[in-house]
Formats: sequence, C-alpha cells, structure tokens
Amino acid sequence: MEFVIAAVIIIVLLLILGVSPGIIMGGVLVLIELGLVLMTGFFIFSLVLLLIARPIKAEFLRIYVSDIVGTFAVYRIDGEEYHNTFPAEIMFVDKIYHEGKTYDARFRKIGKKHILLDWYSYIVIGVGLPVSAALAAGLGWFLLQFVGL
Repeated sequence: MEFVIAAVIIIVLLLILGVSPGIIMGGVLVLIELGLVLMTGFFIFSLVLLLIARPIKAEFLRIYVSDIVGTFAVYRIDGEEYHNTFPAEIMFVDKIYHEGKTYDARFRKIGKKHILLDWYSYIVIGVGLPVSAALAAGLGWFLLQFVGL
C-alpha cells in the first residue's frame, strides 16, 4: 500500500513540475519492463539450479510457516529435514502435498546451504520462465515501437 501511495505522490509531483503524461507513462512501462527482465533472469537462474541438482526421493513431512518469507514444504532426505527452495502454495496444500508420501525431487548441498526443488517447483519454473520471457519480449517490442526504433 505504501508503494502505491509513494508512486501516486511521485506522479503528481512530476505532473506539477510539467513532465508530460506520455513521458511518465513511458517511464512506468520501462520500470515494468525492467521488472519482467529481472523476473526472467530469476527463472533462468532457477532452471540452472534445477539442472545442477541431482534427482532424489524425498519424503514430505509438513508445511513450515515462516514469519518473514511465507510457507515452505519440509522434506526428509537421508534422515535430515530440508525445506523446499520455493515457497509452497498455500491455497491447495491438501491437494498438492500429502504427509508421508515420497516425491521425486532435485537436491544439492552447497556447504551449509542447500537447493531442494520438488515437483511443484518444476511447474513454477516451467510456467514462469516462458510466460515472463514472452511478456518481457512483448513489452520490449512495444517500447521499441513506442520510441520509433
């Protein structure tokens, strides 16, 4: 909410200073494009993590609720508990995760940190990468047409 209020104040100040609404709209679109490019980069990085992690069987234990980030699926691998790298879906937990069930996952331990990607992470990466890349490319093409290149 604070972000929206700050954005409105900045836009009003720019209008008072005489900045054209077209330039303001172009600036907003450039910021959105930057966010889409960063999101695409995140999904490419996640795909690389998925490819370097080794396949493993992991037993789902529970959903862990973090006060800071959100909820994570917790799995048991070789007697130790690890949480999934991606946050868990909150709405359909009972449909997606089943306590005590063994799932195929990808795992890699790097020092004290770990990468654990379950089948839900595969879906997030598989959908997120092409959608974010397509949106970034489409908006980028529109912006290039907008400036006349």
